[in-house]
Amino acid sequence: MRVTALGSADAFCSAGRGQTCWLVDDERGAYAVDFGATALHAMRRLGRDPQELAAVHFTHLHGDHIAGWPFLLVDAVYRAKRSAPLVASGPAGTRARLHALWAACYANAAARPLPFPLQVHELAAGETVNLAGREVRVFAAEHMTPPDVALSLRIGPVAFSGDTGSIAPGLCDGAQAVCLECTYLGPGTERHLGWETLRDHLPRSPRILLGHLGAEARAGIAPPPGVQVCDDLDAVEL
Repeated sequence: MRVTALGSADAFCSAGRGQTCWLVDDERGAYAVDFGATALHAMRRLGRDPQELAAVHFTHLHGDHIAGWPFLLVDAVYRAKRSAPLVASGPAGTRARLHALWAACYANAAARPLPFPLQVHELAAGETVNLAGREVRVFAAEHMTPPDVALSLRIGPVAFSGDTGSIAPGLCDGAQAVCLECTYLGPGTERHLGWETLRDHLPRSPRILLGHLGAEARAGIAPPPGVQVCDDLDAVEL
């Protein structure tokens, strides 16, 4: 299994890095968690075909996590002529938001049916579902203002915090890798994690990958063994 940070920066592309996206390759193929506006470009930089993705799982519906969706679709429809099914998941409202993005960017294309099967699953904290052949466990994240919600995800042996003010209990238990946002070098806020808080409460996992990094966090963190401060396209093998 390989986990790659396709985008390692916050919403502002701090230090010239890409927006949030994790790419995971396992025995079943490839999937992504979040897909910011720069994700398609990052896959091209890796020499990867974006249509390898069987699933895209969104932790929440902020633009820096979902804005790459219409570009993934336009590539599927017009370049790749995709026929393979695609699975998408996210919190309540995902289906309407993804279609609105598609329509806003490519109205004519969005008015026609997609030439491949697309399944969009709206998830809630506490659920465990099987998507694209993988078990997905869903946890509540502390990031959005109700009624909007954010999620943390456990997909097989990999945990993803998404954007959150704290790590959900049970999310990281037994995980082979944990992908954490770490926006700030300082203590963080009620909606975002910071290194000053995280370093004393790191989950027990052999590999911890820090992403969604602000400029100060990327430059200032001195990680202990087992913790990687990610740059774009950094990858770890599990």
